[in-house]
Amino acid sequence: MQQANSGQGPASFDLVLFLWARRRLIIGITALGLVAGVVAAYVITPLYRSEVIMFPAITNSASKALLNEQTTGRDDILALGDEEDSEQLLQMLNSDKVRDRVARKFDLMEVYKIKSDSKHKNSELAEAFKEHIKFEYTKFSSVRVEVLDPKAERAADIANYIADQVDSVWKDMAQERAEKGFRLVDTKVKQLEADIRQMADSMRILRELGVHDYHTQTERYNEYLGAAIVKGDQRAVKEFEERFKVLAQYGGAYVTLQDRLFNETKRLSVLKMKQEQAQADLESDLPHKFVVNRAQPADKKAYPIRWLVVAISGIAALLLALLLIVVQENVKKIRNA
Repeated sequence: MQQANSGQGPASFDLVLFLWARRRLIIGITALGLVAGVVAAYVITPLYRSEVIMFPAITNSASKALLNEQTTGRDDILALGDEEDSEQLLQMLNSDKVRDRVARKFDLMEVYKIKSDSKHKNSELAEAFKEHIKFEYTKFSSVRVEVLDPKAERAADIANYIADQVDSVWKDMAQERAEKGFRLVDTKVKQLEADIRQMADSMRILRELGVHDYHTQTERYNEYLGAAIVKGDQRAVKEFEERFKVLAQYGGAYVTLQDRLFNETKRLSVLKMKQEQAQADLESDLPHKFVVNRAQPADKKAYPIRWLVVAISGIAALLLALLLIVVQENVKKIRNA
């Protein structure tokens, strides 16, 4: 045991002496690293962080939520969305429309120092946008919008503007579909109303000819005709026979028009309800998210953390010095060999 301890002591002592003999190199490189870290900590442009927290809405259709008689669990306009709704919200936030609107509003090409005549300016803008603006799904099923910017006020404005653009972009995306749907239903309603007016005019002409209600009239005429025959009133019998001729001539058309008018009126009622729903979707300004926290200008920079930059630079310089010493000793061994 004494021999083992005496063997380990000189080895560790030799290592200390080995490093001590090269202390100037180690201290010099480490000092240079610390100086470089201090310079970098003050040269790097500081960035301020602002964030918006929001939940997706569970429904995106005003007609289903407010006008539909048959409601489901996803028709509550006050309910928060689930994971699927959050993913849809994230997809909307990551869309090119949101990025382009933010870039134009705040002139991000100038903010991120991207040359307007660069061949890859769009790619550079997209990369810079991803570096400074992040969207993420939280464990609470909410969505966080995080913005880093050299100016605290602008960081907050960008975050709030992005949150506001969710509804605008979503509405623009759904507007075209809702408008076409409304036009389609509106055309069908007007066409059906014209057909009903035409059938009503035909019914009016048939009434002028003497057909008011085919089934009731037939029943009553048969009753009155039987009574006239029993009484022997030939004049009444002849009159009812003439009326029966009118019913026989126009009764079929009257019944057909009556049944068709009834069915088309019911169909018109259904189409008008759909027209109201389509118009509600077209004119809807229902928000698609619930904002929990609006962004506020930060009073403290988030990046860089100067002491951390200096510490990392110093540690990196120390490791570099040790690596150079190892390389130097190995080169000596190779030369001696």
